[in-house]
Amino acid sequence: MVPLLLIGEGKNESFLSDIEYGKMLYNNPRGIPCSKCHGEEGRGGHKIAKYYDKFSNPKILKGDSILDYSFDELKASVENRFIDKNNIRRRHRVMPKYYLTDREINAIYLYLQYVKKGDMKSKK
Repeated sequence: MVPLLLIGEGKNESFLSDIEYGKMLYNNPRGIPCSKCHGEEGRGGHKIAKYYDKFSNPKILKGDSILDYSFDELKASVENRFIDKNNIRRRHRVMPKYYLTDREINAIYLYLQYVKKGDMKSKK
């Protein structure tokens, strides 16, 4: 007689929720972490580089907040493609290109929406 072991009763359950998976990817996306430039929770403001403009004035390049990005905007940024205000496809000059699946990008998006929702609750 062979023992039969049923685990999870055939359900495909993950150990991580989509939000937890998104946070994990945000902090370690197989490349430079999003948090390096956009901060621990996507609020931006982190120093990326110091440089000088054409008049020798010191400038600091900082990461933008990405909490208000739509899924499509986040996906375009992750894939390093976007349409500018003149409807011309351009590449971002600073943001690296990431090779993430739509599921992975969606998980990061859900994490950022979770953070944003928490911000809204704390302001009430």
